[in-house]
Amino acid sequence: MTTSGNRRPARTARANTNVRPTGRSRSRPAQTGPARTTRPRAGKPSRPRRAALAWSLALFVIAGLVTAAFVATRSGSLQASVTRQAPGFILRSTSGTNVRLASYRGRDVVLYFNEGVGCDACFYQMREFEQHAAELVRAGITILPVVMDPAGQVRPELAAFGIRTPYLIDATGAVSRAYGVLGRGMHPGLPGHGFVLIDARGTERWYGEYPSMYLPTAGLITQVRAHLNG
Repeated sequence: MTTSGNRRPARTARANTNVRPTGRSRSRPAQTGPARTTRPRAGKPSRPRRAALAWSLALFVIAGLVTAAFVATRSGSLQASVTRQAPGFILRSTSGTNVRLASYRGRDVVLYFNEGVGCDACFYQMREFEQHAAELVRAGITILPVVMDPAGQVRPELAAFGIRTPYLIDATGAVSRAYGVLGRGMHPGLPGHGFVLIDARGTERWYGEYPSMYLPTAGLITQVRAHLNG
């Protein structure tokens, strides 16, 4: 399968404009003016300056801790074991067909809720799954991606990323709301980057939200097996 990506043109090398002279002048002109006075050595900074430096250091440390906490939160995942009858739905796909969840009874299904158009990472995620389609088939997992964008906006994105899997269009957000995935990401009215496992009997078994915007295929298979066999 041919994939597409954002290719950047190769950068051209810049001329080095900061070349320093390689030698020094061996002789200096004789000093004709009055003798220069020796400057006093710098002493300890004044008390106000020391206080300012201390405050700057403290703010720097606090900013680093806040940044580290933010990164840790964004890179972590939210996992939840769920046992309930999965809400049924009928959604129109980007291929123009109506898709019923009930028609997948007898198979393990993973609903992939994501932000959709404008989120490159979301489409790269689906491309990752397609590149490892054989592994998912062996594991008996069917993935259904769900977005809230109009199909006319989603189709060009699928073509640009080389994705062949039809996307389900949750135009009103009713299905996303029924599965409790709205506002899980950066936007209150949209899903985040989450997965819902529905087993062959139509029972919801697991929900996982990934703020890092990526879950490798092997990781998804591990989660599915753990919650089906747990």
